[in-house]
Amino acid sequence: MATGSSLTQNHSHSQKITPYLKRLARISSEIRERIEEKQDQRKTFYDKRHRPGPLYHPGDTAMLPRRRQINPCPYIIVNQRSPTTYKVANPNNPHEVLGPYHSSALRQCIDKEATPVMPLRKTGRPRKDNSAGSSSRTIPRNQRGSVMNGKKKDNRVSSPGRVDS
Repeated sequence: MATGSSLTQNHSHSQKITPYLKRLARISSEIRERIEEKQDQRKTFYDKRHRPGPLYHPGDTAMLPRRRQINPCPYIIVNQRSPTTYKVANPNNPHEVLGPYHSSALRQCIDKEATPVMPLRKTGRPRKDNSAGSSSRTIPRNQRGSVMNGKKKDNRVSSPGRVDS
């Protein structure tokens, strides 16, 4: 006896389920309509207040404002990686790309004759500078960062009858 065929043949059982299925279909369509209305409202609100970003072309100059820099300097747009991302280079060395920057980090440069006050470094982890220390020898440290002495401590306890020399 197949359970699937007996379930579909039982009319009293399907008569109980049908109102629930109709209600479920009606509610789900109402929910879909509400979601679409809210999405349309959000889109119209965003479009009302949205301001399109500036478009840069290769060779244009743009400012890269920095927090600690009083006078942000202009940099050259090398190329456009995506609709919102641009590769930037220093005007003194235009072949060395400093890295990609989002259009929200760039500001249009009005004064094309300005020169960088303090050049940007390449993005990423800085290199180690070994010339900072006066001696070439480093101080040995343990895993916790404490300075290690040249001698190891002897943690053994001598027995009363034993003489340590």
